[in-house]
Amino acid sequence: MRVINPVQELGQIQQDTVIAIGVFDGVHRGHQEILRQTVREARSLSLTPIVLTFDIHPSELFAPAKSPTYIASLSQRMELIEAYGGGIEAVAIARFDAAFSALSPAEFVGDILEGRLRARHVLVGADFCYGQGRSGTVTTLLGAGADNGFAVTVVPPILLGGERVSSTQVRGLITEGDIAAATTLLGHSFVVKGIVGHGKQLGRTLGYPTVNLMPTQPHQLLPGNGVYAAYALLADGRRIQAAVSVGTNPTTDTDGGRKVEAFLMEGFVEDLYDQPFALDFRAKLRGEEKFRSLDALVTQMAKDVAKTAASLSATDRI
Repeated sequence: MRVINPVQELGQIQQDTVIAIGVFDGVHRGHQEILRQTVREARSLSLTPIVLTFDIHPSELFAPAKSPTYIASLSQRMELIEAYGGGIEAVAIARFDAAFSALSPAEFVGDILEGRLRARHVLVGADFCYGQGRSGTVTTLLGAGADNGFAVTVVPPILLGGERVSSTQVRGLITEGDIAAATTLLGHSFVVKGIVGHGKQLGRTLGYPTVNLMPTQPHQLLPGNGVYAAYALLADGRRIQAAVSVGTNPTTDTDGGRKVEAFLMEGFVEDLYDQPFALDFRAKLRGEEKFRSLDALVTQMAKDVAKTAASLSATDRI
């Protein structure tokens, strides 16, 4: 799959295209349906199916304090689009900066969709907005398509159990620690990627050395505070069972900062410092607790490890 980054520096794509547009954070089941329809339409018309996305969420530019955390990093979005896009041939990434955000709806259509990407059919979600001040809507896009000779399909939201599948819904479930429900909406696992950082190495003295995950994506979404069963994904492709603590470590720390610490099971003893590392979250085991002593903490950690093994065995059987 070809990646065009940024689309503003593209002269003009070589083929007429069918374009899916969106942030696609998480590439959940609703996004996957847009991608599938894009590929089907492109094949029926012998056109090239592509995706137009953005390097950041638009609200990160306009209202950073209110900008949502990211379910998936930009590189993860590329991987997920390729995995679930079913034939998407290219992803064009728009650098969402002040100049791009100042484009009028007409300029966005004329310069980006038609001028650079040669759109013949555009697919968007029902809440899609574009152009300066979000002044362009699906209604104006339909009108622009009629005026300029390209088709527009507004893909309705996917419903699961009567609930709309959305990135906002997924974020809420992950924040609550409901990994199973979030995974159902995503259609794939929730994975946080990063590198292995250096911690205080207290876990070593307790008999449970941990790996500290430092997310590479700024504003990365993390599960709510608690202990989770997960798989550690190593740079060499290995997958190791892991008991993961997300939170402030109230028994041993006083700084109040949130940390992601994973105890790798299966007898794992290797040094992973500064290496790429990811956690594939599968289930929440319990909430965050403050223990009266280190001995009580160690006793609970042993229980967490046992529950992790049982939980991961159960999820792998599904």
